[in-house]
Amino acid sequence: MIDGMPPGPAHEAYQPLESAEAEAFFFQCLEKAQEQFGAPEVPVTRVLFRRSRKTEAAARYRIAENFSLTQCIDSTNGVFVVYIGEDPDGRNFYPLLAHESAHLLNARIMDWYMEGLATAFSEEMCAQHDKAWGDWGRHFRRTRKDPYGRSYRMMRDLKAAFPQAYPSIIRYTRPNGKNTDWLYIDIDRWLDTLDDDGYAEALDIIEPHLKTLQKYDRVYYTIQVPAALK
Repeated sequence: MIDGMPPGPAHEAYQPLESAEAEAFFFQCLEKAQEQFGAPEVPVTRVLFRRSRKTEAAARYRIAENFSLTQCIDSTNGVFVVYIGEDPDGRNFYPLLAHESAHLLNARIMDWYMEGLATAFSEEMCAQHDKAWGDWGRHFRRTRKDPYGRSYRMMRDLKAAFPQAYPSIIRYTRPNGKNTDWLYIDIDRWLDTLDDDGYAEALDIIEPHLKTLQKYDRVYYTIQVPAALK
């Protein structure tokens, strides 16, 4: 096995995801995301879809596979790559597509508030398009420790409690001090947009999930604890 990436752009080491149905669904989800949350931070002009499985040419390279991720590879021209870790006939394929579509709103935000937002959005889109929500709902009901499940429930409940204020949450960001290429949601600035009763209610929704999510505070995925809960 060879360490490092093969020559050329990283996405070319992975197999193209060629499905007209999948692409149509993705762009329908992106349109809905823009209706809910506003225009993406970087206008989207092109999306390259990849199944995160190595191409034959990259087979000897020791690189990750079967992950799902959205990356902006050219912010000047609005070019993104969306990697999906399942085949089109997989149970979680469409939930993953919908989840990743939300990340195009701002592909630099990598924290648990954003992950939960994207997962809650995925559930909505699958329901609207009559797509099964894969194994996610059952899995999230069966475990209280999964960070994706905790962040999903947290953001789902915030949206239900604050339908008008919720979409603006992705507009309040700060650089991630661990990796300045990425951003995290500045939850205190968003909380300050709520009235006193709303502020207290939002803290009550967020607090039960923080202990679990802080265990998964990593270089990329992080979470800002509201100042009132420190």
